[in-house]
Amino acid sequence: MRKFDSVIFDLDGTLWDAADVTVSAWKKVLGRHPDAKPAVRIDRNTVCLNMGVTNEELAGIFFPDLPFEEAFALISESCDYENEWLPTRGGVLYPGVPETLDRLRREGYRLFVVSNAQDGYVESFLTAHRLWDVFEDIESSGRTGHGKAWNIRDVVERRGLCSPVYVGDTVSDSEGAHGAGIPFVYCRYGFGETFGNRRTSDWEYAIDRFDELPGVLERA
Repeated sequence: MRKFDSVIFDLDGTLWDAADVTVSAWKKVLGRHPDAKPAVRIDRNTVCLNMGVTNEELAGIFFPDLPFEEAFALISESCDYENEWLPTRGGVLYPGVPETLDRLRREGYRLFVVSNAQDGYVESFLTAHRLWDVFEDIESSGRTGHGKAWNIRDVVERRGLCSPVYVGDTVSDSEGAHGAGIPFVYCRYGFGETFGNRRTSDWEYAIDRFDELPGVLERA
């Protein structure tokens, strides 16, 4: 008997890399607000280093000297540009993502996405890469106002999942999975390991390429 009936995915660093669009959005925001001085240089390296944190946390990281409301407004403005541009520009899918998702579906797994991103971000991913029919449900902290563990539990409960597993690439993904009481598959090709800022050693399974996932689930 197969151990898992469903797979819940993180998005950034797991299924795609949309960091370049995020950087373009920040260039637009900072150009519109020249008096806003971020505490760190907002470039691709900074964006990738901070993948996995919520937008509320990013407000404090990028603009610690501003009142939270002002800092979060800048974050939200950047998110609005992302949601506007990503459905047509898309991100870069990791090698083997469409084929592997199709294989998992054909093998009977139910597929989901739970992300810490803003409301509309996961939808942009699905639209850009024509994957709406692949995933049964999605959730994001931007829509619910809750963290990853809460959102994973919510998807598990509302969809009646019996034995799910969560797949992601950062320590926040590991914490989210284990906080929700389910096993974690660590994507060592993603942002956490590659950039070293949010890597984790707390996982049950690990993959170095996305197309390794079906075999790992089969052997679990």
